[in-house]
Amino acid sequence: MSPTMDEATTQSTLRTGRPLDDRGDPTDAPVLELDPDGRAAALLSGSSGPLVSSPGAGTWATLLERPDDGETDRPVLLQWLGPDAAEPPPHVHPVTETFEAVEGPLTLTVEGSTRQLTPGERVTVDAGREHGFGNDTDDVVAFRAELPSMRTVETLYSVWGLDHEGAFGDDGAYGRPGPLHALLLSAYAYDETVTTALPLSVQKALWATVGRLARRLGYRAVDERFLADAFWTARVEQPDM
Repeated sequence: MSPTMDEATTQSTLRTGRPLDDRGDPTDAPVLELDPDGRAAALLSGSSGPLVSSPGAGTWATLLERPDDGETDRPVLLQWLGPDAAEPPPHVHPVTETFEAVEGPLTLTVEGSTRQLTPGERVTVDAGREHGFGNDTDDVVAFRAELPSMRTVETLYSVWGLDHEGAFGDDGAYGRPGPLHALLLSAYAYDETVTTALPLSVQKALWATVGRLARRLGYRAVDERFLADAFWTARVEQPDM
């Protein structure tokens, strides 16, 4: 007997990445659908790190390479952006950053010029050039990025972990960082990432004043708990590959 359309779809799609409840069961939240024969699934299968996510930001990721493995001098992150994924503010780095579209077109904006990278296409953004990225499609887009340093990973994982704990939304719901937390993140990442929405002199003044108040209120840019694999395997549905 031939499989039904629903059965064929299930067989050709790997559903994973949902948040887990306290019993370890997947919740009714955004799900990552993967082509099990696609390149993104192959990269995920070969990753030594867990699948992580931010339901409020509509993104999933896994760390493919890290400097302390001795095989690279840059961390390499595989990331999926949902159709409504949050976009980072325009920013610059003192070093290059390389983007490679893996599945779906990744929208990349460099110095105000926007283009879409097709799967397999790579672009290296030179140091000091303002850039940003996002997903302008109705599907999930996967891309690979060679990041400036592990500091970027630390900030991302900390924000995503807080999202899982309901730190940003109303009544413990998923959400995105508010201005106080974003201010501390920008101060922590300053050596390698500078956002360009405000003049640097204004940002420094805010770090010294409002940032100090935010720290007194208990806000932190990085939380070591979220850098442990055990946190993510307990909080995010891992793929059965």
